[in-house]
Amino acid sequence: MPIRISRNGRAARLNKRANELGDEGDADGARALYLQAANVQPQWAVPWFNLGLLHKYQSEWQASLDANQAALARDPSHEGAVWNAGIAATALGHWRLARSLWRCYGIDMADSDEPAAFAPSLTPIRVAPAHAPEVVWADRIDPARAVIRSVPTAASGRRYGDLLLHDGAPNGYRRWRDRDLAVFDELQLLAPSDYETWVLEIEHIDTDQADALVQHLADADLPAEHWTASLRALCKACSEGRPDDDSGHDHGPAEGAVADTAVLGVAVRRGAQGRDKVQALVGRFPLAVIFRWERVFPADPAGVPS
Repeated sequence: MPIRISRNGRAARLNKRANELGDEGDADGARALYLQAANVQPQWAVPWFNLGLLHKYQSEWQASLDANQAALARDPSHEGAVWNAGIAATALGHWRLARSLWRCYGIDMADSDEPAAFAPSLTPIRVAPAHAPEVVWADRIDPARAVIRSVPTAASGRRYGDLLLHDGAPNGYRRWRDRDLAVFDELQLLAPSDYETWVLEIEHIDTDQADALVQHLADADLPAEHWTASLRALCKACSEGRPDDDSGHDHGPAEGAVADTAVLGVAVRRGAQGRDKVQALVGRFPLAVIFRWERVFPADPAGVPS
């Protein structure tokens, strides 16, 4: 006698297989099976939520919003669907809807057609997670957007002042003073800044002097970062974990580090003349010599002031 499988069982099998196809990179196959699962068990929110996830990671924002709203129609208490619908509404600029979704999640936010916003909070963001992951510091300005306040390397494809859409699931932690802050992965560049990235390499300068120079540059409207001191190459496990707690895991010295030499990343607004300012500020350290001053990442033509 054949074994009968309930509708719930068939839907669960289809949903599980869709998850497997998604993990294997077959987005079209996963999408089709999620829809089959939803058709078999129409009141089940899970396949709609998973479909929304699939669309989220492909930056298909209207489809992601629709799928998450379908999940919420079946389970209004589904927190993951609320959050991902909020991300999608933010990406689409549907601010009144985004605000209502954040409010459903428990975040105090008034009704308005203006962009959602709250007081900026320093947050680590993993930019370019798919091809050149790099964790930078950013000002988180609402639940799903942040403005980069580090000077990323050119390899990341990101600049100081870029406005990012980011995920809400922690993927590692970084320590700031005495607090561990969650790392969020970038989902999309929303608006490029009008800053260019320059490399300043200086010889005959020590670490304290280089740190002082970074502050002088910032005071002169040239945001800078002491890359020699701040850049760390981490394995995937450490990057997505708590590297500040694992002192026994040695990744070796920073690549290219040379004694008595400092490498700084400097953000310069497009069209600004930074060289004279840089020379004058480096001149405050009598022995320091500029070895390299080079633009390594030009501003995006579509860049807007941050």
